[in-house]
Amino acid sequence: MRKSISRVLALTTAAFGILLAGSGVAHAATPAERAVAACGSSYYVQRSHTMGLGQNVTVYLLYSSSTGNNCVVTVKHENAGAYFGTATGLGAGIQAEGGSWKKDDGDYKYYAGPVYLYAAGKCVRFWAHYEETGASSIRNWEHTSPYGNCG
Repeated sequence: MRKSISRVLALTTAAFGILLAGSGVAHAATPAERAVAACGSSYYVQRSHTMGLGQNVTVYLLYSSSTGNNCVVTVKHENAGAYFGTATGLGAGIQAEGGSWKKDDGDYKYYAGPVYLYAAGKCVRFWAHYEETGASSIRNWEHTSPYGNCG
């Protein structure tokens, strides 16, 4: 009898675990997680700037110590309404002190970039562009960070 109760309890526990595991509850990726996914798993966020009328776009400067590269991605947030999933003006860029800009600027549904730059021993700054088009106006948002993350 004791074996039967233990067996039923074990089977019930296993079935409950399978039910929870297969519940389909998914974690929605944050904008920062999407930026890391765009650049690569070895990258981590160093700086960011959020912009737009609804604060619904963020530009991220990321770095990978394993590659020595910087990466910039401008990401639309899911709360961007009709702009999320619709191709609108979006840009990402990076510049090392004394160097020229590397940019990706176009019409994108979810993010612009990634833009990579190896800048050992130099300070870098990042740039972003975002365009919101309304019924009666067009708003162009731009951000250029100060130089930083030197090394």
